[in-house]
Amino acid sequence: MKNSLCILIRRPPFGQIHAAEALRHLGGALAEKLDACAVLLDDGVYAARAEQNVAGTDWTALSPVWSQHLAKGARLYIHAPSARARGWQDNAQFIAGAQWIEDDALAQLLADADAVMVY
Repeated sequence: MKNSLCILIRRPPFGQIHAAEALRHLGGALAEKLDACAVLLDDGVYAARAEQNVAGTDWTALSPVWSQHLAKGARLYIHAPSARARGWQDNAQFIAGAQWIEDDALAQLLADADAVMVY
């Protein structure tokens, strides 16, 4: 049986460490050869916006880390209802490789995962 991990990121990427910690765990899962994905929902959708501007803050843009993880085989999903609730109608504002996901597909993804982590 293939080991799989799904990481849900519900909190925004800046002002808290949760999104960055989730990315760290995603990297660890990839290093252990797990089938790993991340789903951004609620304010977590901000974590994969392209061209993040962190100038004048103590925070680091997460976009480059997402790109590295995607290149290593991670899958990244943007919860479409969460993104639409924040004014986006498609995934054009997000980093390349992010996939739009609706509620039914999210439910199936979670049901199929061997383990789920929530941030």
